[in-house]
Amino acid sequence: DTLIVFTSDHGEGMAAHQWVVKLSLYENPVSVPLLVSWKGVTPAGVVDTNHLVSGIDILPTICDYTGVSPPPVTGQSVRPLIESPNLPGREYVVSELYPDNKDLSKRGIMVRSARYKYNLFSEGNNPEQLFDMENDPGETVNLVNEAGLEDVRERHKVWAEGIDGLTN
Repeated sequence: DTLIVFTSDHGEGMAAHQWVVKLSLYENPVSVPLLVSWKGVTPAGVVDTNHLVSGIDILPTICDYTGVSPPPVTGQSVRPLIESPNLPGREYVVSELYPDNKDLSKRGIMVRSARYKYNLFSEGNNPEQLFDMENDPGETVNLVNEAGLEDVRERHKVWAEGIDGLTN
């Protein structure tokens, strides 16, 4: 009769891209584990790496499993995805980065869709990045100016700019 939810803080750079801190939007620092288990209720041994979920989904998920109405939050329960992994999930998730807590004008936003990751920074030499996570999981080739990907870039940019009006 116990729902177990396991998660953690986001990861370290682990020297990927010559970073060892969390102040980037590469996959190592932004990935967070989420395990949900309830003996006899959730399927045992299932690992889902296809659906995009976020830490904001934890509260609605717990409320869903316990039959409690969640307060108004932006997250959504992942219970339907746990119990029916063939369901489509959300189209994208967002993560924000404020590398300098004394200067909040410096900001980065990551928009991760099933295949692509788009990063938009308020300043810097490469304020926009677009990575094909299927073909380049190490995020080594910035495709932001790649011919044929203009629609992908623009769709992700619209999602990013919709987050509290980040302008570039």
